[in-house]
Amino acid sequence: MIITPVIRKFDYPFLLSAFFYRILKTILTKAGQGHRIIIKIIVQQLYFTAVEVLLLLGIIGVIFGALVIIQSLAQLSRVGISEALGQFLVVIVIRELGPMIAAVIVILYSGTAMATEVGYMTVLGDIRAIVMRGIDPVHFVAVPRLIGTTIAMVCLLIYFDVVALLGGFIVSWLLTGIPFYTFIMGVAASIGGSDIIIGFIKAVFFAAIIVVICVYRGFQVGGEITRLPRAISKSSMDCFISLLVIDLIISGIFYL
Repeated sequence: MIITPVIRKFDYPFLLSAFFYRILKTILTKAGQGHRIIIKIIVQQLYFTAVEVLLLLGIIGVIFGALVIIQSLAQLSRVGISEALGQFLVVIVIRELGPMIAAVIVILYSGTAMATEVGYMTVLGDIRAIVMRGIDPVHFVAVPRLIGTTIAMVCLLIYFDVVALLGGFIVSWLLTGIPFYTFIMGVAASIGGSDIIIGFIKAVFFAAIIVVICVYRGFQVGGEITRLPRAISKSSMDCFISLLVIDLIISGIFYL
């Protein structure tokens, strides 16, 4: 009785992998089917995931960039290398915390809503009605959300990095008077093409994790609405833990 839930926890990553494989297979085998409604859902997902959080993410990015500079300024100025502020900001924001913070915002704003929407569709019988009409619910529900969230995640990552660097420069200029040219040259000297590519890789993987977990949890609600709050909370926690693991793996592969 106690062993069964433990075994199910070990099965969970394999179930998510199988669900992700089914989504990818559906994208390849059913490309072009119902493209009008699919594109409409993709656009809606893009608007909800990216456009509606621009102001919030912008404020967080500026504050975060400023905090990184404030915390590092005292240590760097002691050894007389305040010109390295831009380099330090690149290492902290673009390489590591930028993708993670953007993904957490997507989880809190879009991922939970996604799990709630799909869960209600399952409870109210909408998924069953879709199946009875001969429509694959993975193609109708999961595919457009995966595509829309992935595009939104990449755009949000770029946006967050830019505003964080801007916030870092403003604080650096106010506190040290560092010229914009010096700051930008420090950033340019520290960032490479591999950093940008790795950031995009993280964004794609993070988006896939969020959509797969949230949609899967929504599908698993069944006909009991009392299971919906638990599914939402579990999807958020599962997403966060999975992001940490994937971030650690990707950073370990490319930076060690």
